[in-house]
Amino acid sequence: MDWDIFGQQLWNGLLNASIYVIFAAGLSLVFGVMRVINMAHGELTMLGAMLLYTVTNLLDISYYWGAVIVVAIMATVGLLLNRVAVLPFLGQSELRVILSTIAVSFVMLHGSIAAWGSGPKGVEAPFNSIVKVGGIFITTASLLLIGTCFVAVVGLHLLLARTRLGKMTRATGQNLLGARLIGINTTRIYDTTLIIASALAALAGVLIVLVSAASPNLGQPLLITGFAVVIVAGMGNVPGAIAVGLFLGTSEALFGQYVSTYYRQGYLYAVMIVVLLLRPQGLFGRR
Repeated sequence: MDWDIFGQQLWNGLLNASIYVIFAAGLSLVFGVMRVINMAHGELTMLGAMLLYTVTNLLDISYYWGAVIVVAIMATVGLLLNRVAVLPFLGQSELRVILSTIAVSFVMLHGSIAAWGSGPKGVEAPFNSIVKVGGIFITTASLLLIGTCFVAVVGLHLLLARTRLGKMTRATGQNLLGARLIGINTTRIYDTTLIIASALAALAGVLIVLVSAASPNLGQPLLITGFAVVIVAGMGNVPGAIAVGLFLGTSEALFGQYVSTYYRQGYLYAVMIVVLLLRPQGLFGRR
């Protein structure tokens, strides 16, 4: 075995895994707290990437300031999404919420195509030199991507596990009626949940452009991959989604190298089907 090729593919897989982790964490958080499947989550990531392209070009500002502005904008979009397309349908049929977020997804998708066209848009990375470690070529932009992912995951864990807001969020997800009885404003918690999830989705978008082009069509494939990660982990289990995202991202790259590049995308769904057959609640889910 050529260990240099193995290491390079492992690193490339870690880049994909970092995107999967951030994306799936937000998707899983919304379901875990609100029991809502947000079909617009992929388009939130897409908008993050496209808005970064627009902000950095129109305002002529750096990537870093553009990323901060875009994440803040998309966090606000998450609040609006909750108030307009999710909250009015909670307590009704789950299908209504799904259809509502699908409608929002299509509005975002076709609005983006009308605004930017369907072609890819490049965003200049803040730096993109190459460092060679052993036989592995590593770009500094990829280091920024993985480092930001690590900080975001640790921050999300500390928020949910150590803060009063996190405890109220977990209580709302575990027992909605009980949370209301002890005085938790669950509407505010739902707002906060969509704000955090949308910020994470936008963060995935601004990180994607470090290694790929922005495009109005990137949201839907990422959403399907995100669902595969969340389902394998167990719906609503954020730590599980992070672990599975890391595993599937890296193993997918190795599968493409050593088994078949053509069937690389199918590998994720094959894993999902096997897990559903053997453990329908997911690897980290509870019966």
